[in-house]
Amino acid sequence: MHEKLYSMRSELAEMLKEDRLLKSAVMEVNKLDMIKGSLVVRNPNHERIEIDKILEGELQKDVPVKDYVFIENFCSLVRVAENCLEMGNYIDKNFLISAYRILAEDPDGYFRKSNPVLYSFNHVPVHSFDIEEKLDDAVRRVYSPKAGNDVILKAMYIHNKLIDIYPFEEYSGEIAVFAMNYFLMENGFTPTNMPISREEYLNMTGECLKGNKQEEFYSFLCRAVYDKMEGTIEACREYKKNRAE
Repeated sequence: MHEKLYSMRSELAEMLKEDRLLKSAVMEVNKLDMIKGSLVVRNPNHERIEIDKILEGELQKDVPVKDYVFIENFCSLVRVAENCLEMGNYIDKNFLISAYRILAEDPDGYFRKSNPVLYSFNHVPVHSFDIEEKLDDAVRRVYSPKAGNDVILKAMYIHNKLIDIYPFEEYSGEIAVFAMNYFLMENGFTPTNMPISREEYLNMTGECLKGNKQEEFYSFLCRAVYDKMEGTIEACREYKKNRAE
């Protein structure tokens, strides 16, 4: 699967290279998947939520008001992310702070000052005094030439380290999934909408933070990215076939 993923990445890049309309359509689908992916942290029904219909103004069952606000703000975050991708920006603490400020609607938002217990992950994050240092270290590690070429593994590392550090008073989990997806896109892959139940996600992530189930998370992410890449490429092929006829 690993070799196939990188082959698919090359094929998708070639398809999108000179077709702005197709690239725009793929980015629109990616936006929906990024929103749905981050909802896994906050909504147990995230897999059933139809993001496109919500963006058209439709109200849906099992979607609380706060999630409508979150989705609206996340759209703003995705627009910023698209610009960052175009400019080749990588993830750093300022990138993450900007993401938090958009989601929290707080232009002065910064790292948390409290020291919470994350009962949903059964985890105690790093002390607030250590957040900045730990974030800088995590970024250096993932972008270091010594980190290797396994994009999926590094995307998983970004997610798990952000949960481990939990840098903000709120939205740290959502930003962890967002940053993971951003890193995938930064490296030519499509984001994942996290096709997993919230309970499974919380349990698997919590175990990863203890040093367990790393392979399970990695396998899940590989499969999720593979399925999304396969679906995207198939849709692009169909689009090009229809245009040629």
